[in-house]
Amino acid sequence: MSHPSSGLIAAILSASLLAGCATAPGTPPQSTVAIPGQLADSEAVRSDAPPPDWWRLYHEPALDVLVEEALTNNRDLRAALANLLQARSILSEARGELWPTTNLSGGAGEGSTLEDQIAAASEGTDKIRTGPRFDIRTSVSWELDLFGRLRSTVKAAEADAQASAALEDGVRVAVAAGVTGAWLDACGYAHRADVARQSLALAQRGLDLAERLLAAGSGLPVDVLRAEVLVDQASAAIPMLDAKRHDALTELAVLTGRPPAEIPSAAAACRRLPAITTPLPIGNGLTLLRRRPDVRAAERKLAANTARIGVAVADLYPRISLDGGAALSSPTVGGIASRNNLVWRVGPLLSWSFPNVSAVHARIRYAQAGEAAGLADFDATILRALKEVDQTAEDYGAALRRQGDLRAAADHSARADRLMQIQRSAGAATALEALDAERADIDAQAALAAADSDVTTTQVALFKALGGGWENAPAIVLPSPQRTAPVASVTGSSK
Repeated sequence: MSHPSSGLIAAILSASLLAGCATAPGTPPQSTVAIPGQLADSEAVRSDAPPPDWWRLYHEPALDVLVEEALTNNRDLRAALANLLQARSILSEARGELWPTTNLSGGAGEGSTLEDQIAAASEGTDKIRTGPRFDIRTSVSWELDLFGRLRSTVKAAEADAQASAALEDGVRVAVAAGVTGAWLDACGYAHRADVARQSLALAQRGLDLAERLLAAGSGLPVDVLRAEVLVDQASAAIPMLDAKRHDALTELAVLTGRPPAEIPSAAAACRRLPAITTPLPIGNGLTLLRRRPDVRAAERKLAANTARIGVAVADLYPRISLDGGAALSSPTVGGIASRNNLVWRVGPLLSWSFPNVSAVHARIRYAQAGEAAGLADFDATILRALKEVDQTAEDYGAALRRQGDLRAAADHSARADRLMQIQRSAGAATALEALDAERADIDAQAALAAADSDVTTTQVALFKALGGGWENAPAIVLPSPQRTAPVASVTGSSK
């Protein structure tokens, strides 16, 4: 003979199956973006995949050390790790809901119980026994995940945690690119400042020559004024180059987790740009999508939104759990162990918002709209990744072509300067003509130095667009919070 509750549950399940008119999708939708096999058509790049630690292509051991330090100590990375730990905690909580939950409580006080009230009613009196009361209660509940609500919740939490991990990797990419870019900027601006100082010294020599010629009666006052203009212009170029170098060095310090004043000595000593002389490896479209953490994060967010549809759809059906509980209540501590004071219950428990399911259908539509937004964001992220690689590869190729033209111009200018110095030594050229040739050579060197910096800037931008730098990164360690009151608070204190 079947238990009465089993028939009731069967009837409710039958009604719920008839009432549930929505189904949850099993998998997230696929992106509709076509992935190209070749990312760029340029002699500046090649199709093999870039190395995870791409900054080592510059062959600067001190730079390698700083990148490693930043990937360990950077504060943005610590915040990203904390966010990931929060997401994993939520996942652990969701997984814990799959198992039975228990509760235990106890209490003591003055009052009466339901049993006291029933006893008074059976005796036909209004006098309800009151007095000391000692209670112990325990309960166990296990939800039967018949319609996938808990499993969908776990899937959503898993996808959220994976998205947080991808976002953490994205911060690693930004940090590695930031450190490398700051190092190269510091070296490049130092070199450009050195060239600018050479230009200033040359302009000062021109002014001295113009003043001597004027004093000897062979020059004109306007020549002195023009020379003074060149001195002022050459001098004006130096402060901003020094400031830009300082900005790059302080950026480098902060990225590695140091105060701005603690500038890495190796970076401060660099005055010449390292160069990558071979075409850059960039891989193909699939390699790009696997390397880009933002693409992975968008895909996982889409999966989480799909799982949340399952959570919403499950609310169309009843929640059924196996529950058990026991309570002991006695006017004395010693009487708690008496069987006469025990109340217990074991059986199924049902919760259902039927037949008013309009709110549930609204939540389903909300979850479906979230999935549509997640798919759109996933597609947009893929397109953005492809666009960034295409644009940065084109910029890099253009920077290389410009660098090549300016290097040729610098070589020609240096040859012209050497010939002019030979002519000057032979008496076939004037001092002003020799000075003009030397000035043209310095200008060509300054233009080439700026072009060299542009090349390294576009290199770093391309590597960052390719999404590398997180694969072999060291683990981040969160320091233990220091809770001792500081002598002086950063934000101040109010009294």
